[in-house]
Amino acid sequence: MCSVSWLTTEDGYQVLFNRDEQRSRAVALPPQQLDVEGTSVLMPIDPVGMGSWISMNEHGLSLCILNNYQGLVPNGTLISRGQLLKDLSVFNSVSDVSTAFKKVDLNSYTPFTLLAFDPKLTRNNMDVIAFAWDGQTSSIFPTDSPLFSSKVDPVNVQVYRQRIYQELTAKEKSISTLIQFHTHHHPEFPHMSTCMSREDAKTVSFTYLTVTSARKSMAYVPGSPCQNLTQESLTNNSYQISPSEIFVS
Repeated sequence: MCSVSWLTTEDGYQVLFNRDEQRSRAVALPPQQLDVEGTSVLMPIDPVGMGSWISMNEHGLSLCILNNYQGLVPNGTLISRGQLLKDLSVFNSVSDVSTAFKKVDLNSYTPFTLLAFDPKLTRNNMDVIAFAWDGQTSSIFPTDSPLFSSKVDPVNVQVYRQRIYQELTAKEKSISTLIQFHTHHHPEFPHMSTCMSREDAKTVSFTYLTVTSARKSMAYVPGSPCQNLTQESLTNNSYQISPSEIFVS
């Protein structure tokens, strides 16, 4: 259960991600910088699977993953999808991610859609690429913002969130309007809202990536975006890749 949108500019890209989780799931750890096979990678940590749902590396490659609840779960022992994202975070281009993805034994993972943002991605250069696995077949294709996943009422959630997105971005697609989208919560439709809430699950964090030639940063705000996301919280919870702060994973 997640929502992701993005914006490309003349000099890079920005990604906004709402993570929705079961209320009973352990609270995630804030972003940490790890040395993953010699590459500096910044990502929050899921203490259950010890992987992550979103990452950014020193080259400017960013990845995020959405669960595909409508796919077929393979039989046998499964590996956390967050570990796959972590493993693929070491590369310096989407082309390299694609080569590695084709070699992965996907039968070890429950269905997902993984999005890859190339370091050279701009408004006029390249596409955002989706790597999808439905439990039976895999596919690689360019995709567009926004994307959603939901375990409950997926068709209506998709239609509702897409409509809200179009309404908010009709006049202007900007970081301001995208933040409005990610903080959107309608009390009459809480399970369909981008900042969602159900009896068993809710939006638990917001992550905001900025990648340009001059800057690579990740802002991570825990809690419901409709309550906790402000300019101050973004500023106070911002992380940048720094060679002096590397922890071995």
